[in-house]
Amino acid sequence: MKMKKYGSVMLAAALSVAAIAGMVCPQPVIQADAAKTVYTNSNYTNVASYNSGLLIEPTLVLEPADKTELMAAPISKPKPASVIITPDEEMRVTVGTTAMALGAFYDAYIKDKLIPVVRLDKTTVDPFLTWLKNTYAISDMMAVSDDISVIEQLYADDAGYLVNTVYDLTGTQLTAGRYDEWPHIAEANKAGCNILMYDGSDQNLPVAAEYVEAMTKVCWAYTENAEEAVSAIAAGCYGVVSGSCAELGEAVSYFSESGLARAQYVAAHRGITKYANEQSLTGIMASHNEGATHVEIDIQITKDGRLVSCHNTDINAVTGFPNRYIINETLSNLQTFKLNNYSERYNETFATLEDICEVLQKTDVILIVELKLDGGSRKAVEELKAIETLKTVMDQYPGMKGHWITISFYAPYAQDMRRILPEIPCCYLGGAQSSLEAENGEKGWGYAGGHVSLSKVGDKINFLRKCGIGLDEMEFDNGKGTLSGSTNGYAKDYLARGYTMNTWTYESCLHFTIRTNIATTNAAENCAMLVKEISAPASITREDIAAGTVETACTTYNGWKLQKECKLIVVSEEEGSAKVLLYLQQTTDEDEPVTFGLYSNLFTVTVA
Repeated sequence: MKMKKYGSVMLAAALSVAAIAGMVCPQPVIQADAAKTVYTNSNYTNVASYNSGLLIEPTLVLEPADKTELMAAPISKPKPASVIITPDEEMRVTVGTTAMALGAFYDAYIKDKLIPVVRLDKTTVDPFLTWLKNTYAISDMMAVSDDISVIEQLYADDAGYLVNTVYDLTGTQLTAGRYDEWPHIAEANKAGCNILMYDGSDQNLPVAAEYVEAMTKVCWAYTENAEEAVSAIAAGCYGVVSGSCAELGEAVSYFSESGLARAQYVAAHRGITKYANEQSLTGIMASHNEGATHVEIDIQITKDGRLVSCHNTDINAVTGFPNRYIINETLSNLQTFKLNNYSERYNETFATLEDICEVLQKTDVILIVELKLDGGSRKAVEELKAIETLKTVMDQYPGMKGHWITISFYAPYAQDMRRILPEIPCCYLGGAQSSLEAENGEKGWGYAGGHVSLSKVGDKINFLRKCGIGLDEMEFDNGKGTLSGSTNGYAKDYLARGYTMNTWTYESCLHFTIRTNIATTNAAENCAMLVKEISAPASITREDIAAGTVETACTTYNGWKLQKECKLIVVSEEEGSAKVLLYLQQTTDEDEPVTFGLYSNLFTVTVA
């Protein structure tokens, strides 16, 4: 029985502003009906590595059709991380011929073994929330629905917000247009959802997966056989759903070479700074020319309410003029100062956010905007209304729709993003007290018990869910590159719940050995001539198959075309054709070079 087709996708209802406005971030306490016994399980299941060659191993998810498959999951090699189950309105689960109450089913087959993902619709969401609060409080639980209003209802509930969610879009036909998936990303973010799931047989899945994860979300694919699962992994999907443990295991077996299934995203930190002023228009446009997939900037707000790109609240570091604060200057006054590092060559001043939109709106570069804005001061937040101002600029540039991510240290900006721009992903950098909170005598999310280390997975996820934010934080490992470090060690546990590691800030190409989705770097130009995409060969021969290699065209980050010899991995073969993966190992050109591998998509090629 096919389980992934659940009818047409419903349009999003507006997220209740009242449920989000004024949100603070304490640790959650689920209040239960005192007349009922509540069973609890606050454990967070660790996700097992399946020891493939993949640096970022996608989450394996089982939706079993029978009890035999379900019972095999905890002992399978590789072991799935999660299991999808479907309760009825009475909160009973039927798998094959086995029917049990959800709590008993959880205890018997899932508890401390797998992450439960409960499939819900409008008829079951209310009974599920009642069950969660009054019968069995499970912290480490997820839900999947093709109805965005169900996901909104979970997020707005005082206990349901803890349930990480998956938006089931398997009934949606994908297109070859990258930004055609923006409306789904926007409504998922508005609802508080981090995972979007598509049909693994859709030929445009690689386009959707590339874009969804460029926007800090996680892409799952629902597959019906091992070949579809291979294709989904090769497309860079960070989750693969199947009805068979054996099919998941077979798919994983083709990825034995060390490397990345999809090219890592590279974010130029403050633009290109090797030969241009940081955050200048030259440096930002150079990021595009060097092939960066993202560019990260910081924005401040002027006395007359204009947004400009600058890291510090004062201008001393970039102009040499001390004691001049951006929030106290009008834009016209501010732009009388020249940026000092390369001013003789470029003669540049502070770029407005509108200037930046003008140069980026016809590119595919995603703009990561760090909401510095005078450190979250009362003047920036309340008087100048910084996030309302940001919305005004965004609305002026419809060509930039789907190109925005925001990040911040400051809770007031995350709260205003949920209220004013809820469709734009906003990610958490780390704990910091905003100036506004300091003035109010408040502690802020960094000092109120909310900010916890990555190693405390449960506490961190509770904090992220309560605040309605993504994760853009890492704990620096010794040397920023050991696989035993905390960033690498906990990445898979967060990934399984819908949080990618989007990190700051590298000084070299070492990030290609780190389990991070978007690598923010001060050396984006060093990535320019590295291969980002491997193309299918026109055909292969029996000699190629015997040799296990083939030469084919490759595209670098900055768009150059190169011919490279790649390893040839045959997944299946029919008369006159084969489905193949290609694998390329490459080494960076640096004083301390880094070697890493990259897989192609799954291609169907002619065998000559």
